[in-house]
Parts: sequence; C-alpha cells; structure tokens
Amino acid sequence: MTCEECLSALETESLREMTADSAVMQHCATCPDCARVTTMVRDREYETATILNSLPPMSNPLMVAETAGLTAHRRRVGRFVVMGSAIAGAFIIWIVSATMIIPALYRTGVITNAAAGGLRTETVQLSCLSPQQAADIINPYVKSHGSVYYIPSSGISAITVRGTAEEVAKSRTLINRFERDPSAACRLAETSLRKSLEGMDRAMQEATRDIAPAPSPRGPKGPGLLGQGGASLLNADKATTPPTKKE
Repeated sequence: MTCEECLSALETESLREMTADSAVMQHCATCPDCARVTTMVRDREYETATILNSLPPMSNPLMVAETAGLTAHRRRVGRFVVMGSAIAGAFIIWIVSATMIIPALYRTGVITNAAAGGLRTETVQLSCLSPQQAADIINPYVKSHGSVYYIPSSGISAITVRGTAEEVAKSRTLINRFERDPSAACRLAETSLRKSLEGMDRAMQEATRDIAPAPSPRGPKGPGLLGQGGASLLNADKATTPPTKKE
C-alpha cells in the first residue's frame, strides 16, 4: 500500500473498525509519516467521542414522546376535520342543487324529465293574445303523452300548459315572443284604430282651417209697414173719398 492509498483510507474509514492486520496498520508499521498521521487521527476521534458523550441531552425524552403523541393526535383530528368538512360541503352542494340549480334547469328546458314520464304545469299570463290565439300557437308543440293545455272559460287572459319541461318552456317562449311582437295579429286592430283616429283628427283640423265664415246677406229691405218715403201704410189715402152714408 502506498502513502496516498493509506491517507485515502483514513479519510473514508474509521480507525476503530481497522484491525491490526489491516493494510493500513501494516503500512503504518513501516512508514513513520503515515504512522504519525494515523496516531493524530485516532486522538481526534477519541476526543470527539468523549466530548459528544459528555454533552447533556438537548431535550427531555419524555417531552419528545409527549410532543410526538400530540402531533399524532393532531394529525388524526385534522383528518377527521377534513373528512367532516368534505361531507358538509357535499351536503350543502346537494341542497343547493336540489332547491335552486335543478329546478332552474328544468324551467329553462336544459333538463327534461320526459323519459321518467314527469309532467309540469304552468300558467302563462296574456296581455295581448287571447287564450284561443295562444292555444293555436302552442298546439303543434304540445304533443307528448299526457300533455294538454287549458283555456279558461271565465274570460281570464291566461292559458295553462301541462307537459314536459321542454314543451312548457317552448310554449312560454313562443307566447312571449308573439306578445312582444308589435306586428302580431292581436295588435293589428288596435294599431289600425289608432291610425284611423289620427287620420280623422288631421282631416277635421284641415277642414276647420280651410272653411272661412260666410258674410251675412245685406239686400234691400222690403217696404214692410212703411211705404216709400217712410210713409205709413196705415194712414188713409187722401185721394180716396170716404163712402157716403145712405139714408
């Protein structure tokens, strides 16, 4: 063994584990330089071990055990808390879905329950169309089994539709579209009447503006009770002799 190999072995191995017949010890017996280095390394190992053995423990073993137990207990409690929070969150989501989201999807027609045979009933209020006109509009779309619409017999401006969610949503959309359409049939009579009244008002204003007041006639007056020159016709004629009285 060379000196370099001996020093490399001293760097990586412990002298306590080296026996007397090891290669390092045999080389140190013939090499005084390596023997001196080996002795210094052994002394440093002994001093280090003595110092470490004389140090007091950094913490009480009982405290370490208690801390480990508390840590394990907290971890178990944390797992239960996380699990309980997940269950509570799932329960809240289920309640919100059952009370708000799913009914909204049924109303909009995104989810249909035709496969399950479920029917919904909804009354649509009318402001322009008559119930019969609304029935004529939705009649082609309310065709599934059990679907029907009701026209009130008491003159109420509304129509009740019973059918699947898709049919009810389609009927409501069509009725609202015709209700808002200004050119719908239910608004034609009102529009025509308004235009006729406006035309009559304009015609009357033009006729009143074109007609001028006629002057009063001023012809020669008749003689009346006065004759020509203003003489009264009631006076007796002077040229006429009164009749004589016979005896």
